[in-house]
Amino acid sequence: MPGARQTPGLAVGRSLLPSPEEWAARNRVLAETLSSLLQQHSPDVTGRALEIGCQWGLLLDRLASQSDKRWWGVDPVIERHRSRRGYELVNGTADKIPFPDAAFDCVVLANMYEHVPPHRREASLREIARVLIPGGVLVGQLPNPRFPIESHSKLPFMGWLPPRAQNWYWRLSPARRGAGFYSVTVGDLKRRANGAGFDVMLIKKFNYPVEAAPQGIRWLVRRMHKPMAVVPWSWQFVLRRR
Repeated sequence: MPGARQTPGLAVGRSLLPSPEEWAARNRVLAETLSSLLQQHSPDVTGRALEIGCQWGLLLDRLASQSDKRWWGVDPVIERHRSRRGYELVNGTADKIPFPDAAFDCVVLANMYEHVPPHRREASLREIARVLIPGGVLVGQLPNPRFPIESHSKLPFMGWLPPRAQNWYWRLSPARRGAGFYSVTVGDLKRRANGAGFDVMLIKKFNYPVEAAPQGIRWLVRRMHKPMAVVPWSWQFVLRRR
């Protein structure tokens, strides 16, 4: 609306909302990088793979197209159906996975750990370990809550605030929809994963390429190349079940 006033956080946030083309670029890069990690680290015993938090299977279909494994997906917001490419997707959560013990060589958890409530994280990691074969891997991505623009809310410095202040600040977000999220670092993941029976094989800093950024801030992304090498947008990880 011309002449309307906006809070600084809301104005910045709207400029960070990706277009469909930019979302497609992100999904392509995410699938390519996670597929590369799976090819390097996943064993091939059962020939089966699982994505947790698959929603309607868009990432899963991309992963499956770059893999020889047979894929399944689990998500709490869906009923049993199939992805566009025909892979079975079922209702479930990270701490209640409807598959038997040692059913999969690998599990993918991409940008989902931060949506698991803190009191359910350890149970979720133990449940993931249960459905993996010994030596199977959990591969995924975790956004950095300390990144200057928090990735879910699109608000500056949200991840630096205490939880009560974050709840208030979240009301200003232009991206306020869907499931809630929690500010959680890769240190939390490492600590809880160790207690759940995983060894850390790889944790690396990860930033999307410039073409995945909203058009209006690509100039800033280019200038922030060196700082983002120190404070990344996210981490990618490989955890191996003992």
